[in-house]
Amino acid sequence: MNSKTGSTQEIEMPFTDIAPPPAPPPPGTGITFSLTVSTRGIRKVRITLREEIQNRYFGGPIDGMKFTAQAGRGSDEGRLRLAVNPEGTLTAKGGIKGSASIHMAGWDLLPKDKRPAASCKILESADGFLILELPPFCKPSGVGGKMAEEFALKKTTAK
Repeated sequence: MNSKTGSTQEIEMPFTDIAPPPAPPPPGTGITFSLTVSTRGIRKVRITLREEIQNRYFGGPIDGMKFTAQAGRGSDEGRLRLAVNPEGTLTAKGGIKGSASIHMAGWDLLPKDKRPAASCKILESADGFLILELPPFCKPSGVGGKMAEEFALKKTTAK
């Protein structure tokens, strides 16, 4: 009711449709790879495995297990072989919600700057090891530009 005129006339308001919520991001693979760089320039890699990946490929939690890692070269550039090895120098450490991380030194084919966590694909697996396809930034010949020049994979232009 309008208090000034005393009428009960309804005020029409336009309505607009509301869009549905955005689609959730596609599910990850359960394994992520990130690269950090300390203030002293030391590069460190962290591979994180969700609980379901640990159970599927390693038979249960990997917290405290020893591993070895090998970086792919040549036609395997951008790949990493991660294997359980009681004599290994890399130790998995438990994280939140059942995840576990393996920390290691950065190697020569990785970028010189830090990179956020990105999913890895599992290319091959067998009892106690995985071969991972690392994110595109781990393959210098695939990213072009300055990084490819640093590794002499692309000719620099004369100035």
